[in-house]
Amino acid sequence: MNNYMNRYLKREVNILSIDGGGIRGIIPALLLAELEKKIALRRKNYPLCRAFDLLAGTSTGSIIALGLTAPEFAPDYDPDSQEPPRYSKQPLFTASELAQTYIDRGIEIFPRWIFNQLKTVRQAFTEKYNSGRFYTVLDSMLGPRTVQDALTNVLVTSYDLASARPLIIKKRPPRLAQKIDDPNFYMRDAIMGSSAAPTFFEPIQVETVDGQGPHVLIDGSIFANNPAMCAFIEAQKIYPRAKHFRILSLGTGTRTPSYTYQQVIKWGMVEWMLPSKGVPLASMMNNGQSECVNYQLQYHPRVSYNRLNIPLEGCDRSMDNASPENLECLQEKAEQLIETYQPLLDRLAHELS
Repeated sequence: MNNYMNRYLKREVNILSIDGGGIRGIIPALLLAELEKKIALRRKNYPLCRAFDLLAGTSTGSIIALGLTAPEFAPDYDPDSQEPPRYSKQPLFTASELAQTYIDRGIEIFPRWIFNQLKTVRQAFTEKYNSGRFYTVLDSMLGPRTVQDALTNVLVTSYDLASARPLIIKKRPPRLAQKIDDPNFYMRDAIMGSSAAPTFFEPIQVETVDGQGPHVLIDGSIFANNPAMCAFIEAQKIYPRAKHFRILSLGTGTRTPSYTYQQVIKWGMVEWMLPSKGVPLASMMNNGQSECVNYQLQYHPRVSYNRLNIPLEGCDRSMDNASPENLECLQEKAEQLIETYQPLLDRLAHELS
């Protein structure tokens, strides 16, 4: 049996899952940068896209999942030429570089306005941000790369308004992809679709690379803010003989406040959906889905489930505050998370390498 088939008959499967959370994606990016360093001490030139058999992301998690699996151009390929892109087996970004992208370019995606009250009023009637800036950032990062160009198995979640159902965009082994005819999207479009959070960005209308569609996509967090269960189900299809699944599930900071009966008893539609309150209904739905997945996977007999997350006390919990002050606070939270889980990260580095 050839090496290709042997790879998909493995008994132990490693999965990386990354939540949604906007600019708070810097927290899992920095944690993965630490894991990357620890793996490098044990095994040189062994990127995270090889350490994990499947990477999954929702919203900001899709930036990290696809960023870590996007390939570099082949050394002899000229991007300015008219020939089709050719790629190497090396990833385009490290986790450390993706973390720096949040710092350097977060303000391009989430520009601060001088009049914050005007921003809140605007969000009640239309999207808060122009998604064109976001698309420009993604295009400059990923160029013509498609999801099927990814260096390993990957999935990102989105919801298709045109078909009224979830759309899970996947790169899988050819034996599965050809059987089911997985639609292929440009990576930049997949991320835009996975990240188009209602009231923050307008839906994205997009076709597949070969012109199928249109798909009208919004943020995958409306059904899978924590995509670990989606990843587990997919991994079982890819590796049908696997006996054990190791899942590293990374949150972007816990942010759902609690409420008293007296606070909510008089709420109407506006209060439940008010942006200035953090859109409480959406926050509760995201948190509820994440906690449900945590419970299910924590007690699954074939799964070792490691969930890393941290409360965001002291930081702005909103998904779009890319100010230097808040980014510094989020980096401090990431450092606290890394310090808390040093023994686990050491063990994972050993097991993954």
